Amino acid sequence: MSELDDELKSVKIHQIMTKDIIAASPANKFSQAFQFFCERNINHLPVCENGEILGIISNKDMMRHVYKHLIVDKKTDITSLDNDVKLIDVMTPKPFSVTADTSVMEVKEIFGKAPFNCLPITHDGKLVGLVTPKDLMQMRIIHIDGSQYGGY
Repeated sequence: MSELDDELKSVKIHQIMTKDIIAASPANKFSQAFQFFCERNINHLPVCENGEILGIISNKDMMRHVYKHLIVDKKTDITSLDNDVKLIDVMTPKPFSVTADTSVMEVKEIFGKAPFNCLPITHDGKLVGLVTPKDLMQMRIIHIDGSQYGGY
Protein backbone atom coordinates (compact mmCIF):
# COMPACT_ATOMS: atom_id res chain seq x y z
CA MET A 1 0.00 0.00 0.00
CA SER A 2 1.35 3.42 -0.93
CA GLU A 3 1.63 6.55 1.17
CA LEU A 4 -1.01 8.14 -1.06
CA ASP A 5 -3.43 5.26 -0.42
CA ASP A 6 -2.92 5.67 3.34
CA GLU A 7 -3.60 9.39 3.03
CA LEU A 8 -6.74 8.84 0.93
CA LYS A 9 -8.08 6.38 3.50
CA SER A 10 -7.53 8.78 6.39
CA VAL A 11 -9.10 11.87 4.80
CA LYS A 12 -12.91 12.03 4.98
CA ILE A 13 -14.89 13.34 2.03
CA HIS A 14 -16.44 16.17 4.06
CA GLN A 15 -12.95 17.68 4.28
CA ILE A 16 -12.73 18.27 0.53
CA MET A 17 -16.34 18.41 -0.68
CA THR A 18 -17.93 21.56 -2.05
CA LYS A 19 -20.10 22.87 0.77
CA ASP A 20 -21.39 26.09 -0.78
CA ILE A 21 -23.99 24.53 -3.03
CA ILE A 22 -27.28 25.61 -4.46
CA ALA A 23 -30.16 23.17 -4.73
CA ALA A 24 -33.38 23.32 -6.68
CA SER A 25 -36.81 22.34 -5.50
CA PRO A 26 -39.05 20.11 -7.61
CA ALA A 27 -41.35 23.14 -7.79
CA ASN A 28 -38.72 25.29 -9.53
CA LYS A 29 -39.35 25.99 -13.18
CA PHE A 30 -36.96 24.79 -15.87
CA SER A 31 -35.94 28.40 -16.59
CA GLN A 32 -35.02 28.92 -12.93
CA ALA A 33 -32.78 25.84 -12.95
CA PHE A 34 -31.26 27.00 -16.25
CA GLN A 35 -30.56 30.37 -14.62
CA PHE A 36 -28.80 28.62 -11.69
CA PHE A 37 -26.50 26.87 -14.16
CA CYS A 38 -25.71 30.06 -16.05
CA GLU A 39 -25.29 32.50 -13.17
CA ARG A 40 -23.45 30.17 -10.80
CA ASN A 41 -21.33 28.49 -13.51
CA ILE A 42 -22.14 25.05 -12.10
CA ASN A 43 -22.17 21.64 -13.75
CA HIS A 44 -24.56 19.82 -11.38
CA LEU A 45 -27.70 20.87 -9.56
CA PRO A 46 -29.19 18.73 -6.80
CA VAL A 47 -32.97 18.68 -6.49
CA CYS A 48 -34.02 18.55 -2.83
CA GLU A 49 -37.09 18.64 -0.68
CA ASN A 50 -36.73 19.40 3.04
CA GLY A 51 -32.96 18.92 2.69
CA GLU A 52 -33.26 15.39 1.31
CA ILE A 53 -31.89 14.77 -2.15
CA LEU A 54 -34.47 13.61 -4.68
CA GLY A 55 -32.31 13.80 -7.77
CA ILE A 56 -29.50 15.55 -9.56
CA ILE A 57 -29.38 17.42 -12.85
CA SER A 58 -26.25 17.85 -14.96
CA ASN A 59 -25.66 20.65 -17.43
CA LYS A 60 -25.80 17.96 -20.14
CA ASP A 61 -29.29 16.98 -18.97
CA MET A 62 -30.37 20.61 -19.31
CA MET A 63 -28.85 20.99 -22.77
CA ARG A 64 -30.55 17.79 -23.95
CA HIS A 65 -33.96 19.23 -23.02
CA VAL A 66 -33.21 22.65 -24.53
CA TYR A 67 -32.12 20.97 -27.76
CA LYS A 68 -35.27 18.84 -27.91
CA HIS A 69 -37.43 21.88 -27.19
CA LEU A 70 -35.80 24.12 -29.80
CA ILE A 71 -34.75 21.74 -32.57
CA VAL A 72 -37.10 18.77 -32.34
CA ASP A 73 -40.27 20.41 -31.03
CA LYS A 74 -39.51 23.73 -32.79
CA LYS A 75 -40.66 25.85 -29.83
CA THR A 76 -38.80 29.03 -29.06
CA ASP A 77 -40.40 30.54 -25.99
CA ILE A 78 -39.26 29.89 -22.44
CA THR A 79 -42.85 29.78 -21.14
CA SER A 80 -43.62 26.66 -23.14
CA LEU A 81 -40.37 25.12 -21.90
CA ASP A 82 -41.40 25.86 -18.31
CA ASN A 83 -44.85 24.40 -18.95
CA ASP A 84 -43.67 21.31 -20.85
CA VAL A 85 -40.62 20.26 -18.82
CA LYS A 86 -40.63 19.62 -15.07
CA LEU A 87 -37.38 19.25 -13.14
CA ILE A 88 -38.39 15.76 -12.02
CA ASP A 89 -38.39 14.82 -15.72
CA VAL A 90 -34.87 16.19 -16.20
CA MET A 91 -33.15 14.92 -13.04
CA THR A 92 -31.58 11.56 -12.40
CA PRO A 93 -33.76 10.33 -9.54
CA LYS A 94 -32.32 8.90 -6.33
CA PRO A 95 -28.68 9.44 -7.26
CA PHE A 96 -25.99 7.35 -5.61
CA SER A 97 -24.64 9.25 -2.62
CA VAL A 98 -22.24 8.75 0.27
CA THR A 99 -22.13 10.01 3.83
CA ALA A 100 -19.83 12.79 4.98
CA ASP A 101 -17.55 10.36 6.84
CA THR A 102 -16.81 8.26 3.74
CA SER A 103 -13.09 8.16 2.98
CA VAL A 104 -11.64 9.89 -0.05
CA MET A 105 -10.25 6.48 -1.09
CA GLU A 106 -13.78 5.02 -1.23
CA VAL A 107 -14.99 7.98 -3.30
CA LYS A 108 -12.00 7.61 -5.64
CA GLU A 109 -12.95 3.96 -6.18
CA ILE A 110 -16.61 4.88 -6.80
CA PHE A 111 -15.65 7.43 -9.47
CA GLY A 112 -13.37 4.84 -11.07
CA LYS A 113 -16.36 2.57 -11.71
CA ALA A 114 -19.31 4.96 -11.96
CA PRO A 115 -20.84 6.52 -15.06
CA PHE A 116 -21.37 9.86 -13.27
CA ASN A 117 -19.15 12.83 -12.37
CA CYS A 118 -20.86 14.19 -9.27
CA LEU A 119 -21.54 12.55 -5.96
CA PRO A 120 -23.94 14.03 -3.39
CA ILE A 121 -22.70 13.94 0.22
CA THR A 122 -25.22 13.47 3.02
CA HIS A 123 -25.26 13.66 6.80
CA ASP A 124 -28.25 12.36 8.76
CA GLY A 125 -30.11 11.97 5.47
CA LYS A 126 -29.67 15.62 4.45
CA LEU A 127 -27.57 16.97 1.59
CA VAL A 128 -24.45 18.72 2.92
CA GLY A 129 -22.20 18.87 -0.14
CA LEU A 130 -21.12 17.63 -3.53
CA VAL A 131 -17.87 16.12 -4.72
CA THR A 132 -16.52 15.66 -8.23
CA PRO A 133 -13.32 14.14 -9.60
CA LYS A 134 -12.03 17.73 -9.83
CA ASP A 135 -12.21 17.97 -6.03
CA LEU A 136 -10.00 14.89 -5.75
CA MET A 137 -7.48 16.43 -8.16
CA GLN A 138 -7.48 19.72 -6.24
CA MET A 139 -6.76 17.88 -3.01
CA ARG A 140 -3.61 16.44 -4.55
CA ILE A 141 -2.52 19.79 -6.00
CA ILE A 142 -2.84 21.53 -2.63
CA HIS A 143 -0.91 18.74 -0.95
CA ILE A 144 1.92 18.70 -3.48
CA ASP A 145 2.78 22.39 -3.74
CA GLY A 146 1.25 23.82 -0.57
CA SER A 147 -0.79 26.38 -2.47
CA GLN A 148 -4.45 27.06 -2.05
CA TYR A 149 -6.34 26.20 -5.20
CA GLY A 150 -7.77 29.34 -6.81
CA GLY A 151 -6.17 31.54 -4.17
CA TYR A 152 -5.68 34.65 -6.30
